[in-house]
Amino acid sequence: MYTDNLLYMSDAQAVTATAASTKSIDFATALRHAGDGEPVELVVVVKTQLVAAAGAASLTVALQDSADNSTFATVVTGPAIAKASLVAGYELLRITLPKGLQRYIQVYYTATTNDFSGGTVDAFLALDRQNNVSRPSGFTV
Repeated sequence: MYTDNLLYMSDAQAVTATAASTKSIDFATALRHAGDGEPVELVVVVKTQLVAAAGAASLTVALQDSADNSTFATVVTGPAIAKASLVAGYELLRITLPKGLQRYIQVYYTATTNDFSGGTVDAFLALDRQNNVSRPSGFTV
């Protein structure tokens, strides 16, 4: 999968508490119909393992949009993911952008129960989903 650096909303962003992505993406016009035409995916993946400061913790990821890059509303929310799953490479969310998004989009991270003491996350837009299937050594067809 190829990614464009300008399409990152979180690039190794430290996620220690509830927060928005460090960047939003501007589609340049309120009339653009993101999600029409060729599918574009939002991919949110753990870059380095998220570690809870104390006890149980989980993380929820949401896609938000805005007309003014100031007031954002949630469009899609993923499931709460427990800290045990928040290891490097874990996909927190992978969705095709829905139709009718407003001019700006961002990702919003919600830490529940306890905050995290460390770990980073990437969030970006991508074309051409890559689905590699791991096979055990010696696998034959």
